[in-house]
Amino acid sequence: MKSGEIKKKYLLILPCSKRKRRISNAYAIDVYDGPFYRVVRKNRPENLDILILSAKYGLIRYNERISYYDQIMTVKRAEELANGVYIKLKRILEMNHYDHVFINLGKTYLLALEKSKNMLSGYNVYWANGQIGERLHQLKNWLESVGAEVEA
Repeated sequence: MKSGEIKKKYLLILPCSKRKRRISNAYAIDVYDGPFYRVVRKNRPENLDILILSAKYGLIRYNERISYYDQIMTVKRAEELANGVYIKLKRILEMNHYDHVFINLGKTYLLALEKSKNMLSGYNVYWANGQIGERLHQLKNWLESVGAEVEA
């Protein structure tokens, strides 16, 4: 990177995972242990912020401290979280300039972002789709492309 050049910033939004490490007061990225998290931990480029949509905690940063829990995201819970998700996401987007946003959420989790869709339309957003395996592949490809851009 040349002196004075501005680094691009990226945002990734992931769902929490059913598979969790049974640890307390740890960074969220270390508690969640599903396939998305294993891929992110192996391939995380610089300049990548990660937000996690948690059934228990709502929208949290990857480096917020949480403890093991067992709560499933339901339609009712996603609807309950929607206002808080909107408020927090709006604040985060206002405080940061992201060149690209990757949203990797399943159908139920997407309900919690319903109120945020208009706000997100002003950003370069890629919405992962399909089953978990397809979304995992899309995530890995996106992380690799972001990593290649960061290294260039």
